[in-house]
Amino acid sequence: MASIRTQPTVEQERAAALLTLGFNTTQAFLLAATRPGGNHVETAEVQRMLEAGCSHEMAVRILL
Repeated sequence: MASIRTQPTVEQERAAALLTLGFNTTQAFLLAATRPGGNHVETAEVQRMLEAGCSHEMAVRILL
């Protein structure tokens, strides 16, 4: 039986980027999720927050 390969979703790609920024799996997928109306957290915005000294936990609290 051949395996079916699927392309990662946009949310999966965002979550992977957030994981590389040091978020745990739960945090990354919560931040990566698309909200009603198609809104989502921009990875670049999160990276700027972290570079400015914001902790991962605080970033999640602010953005969610």
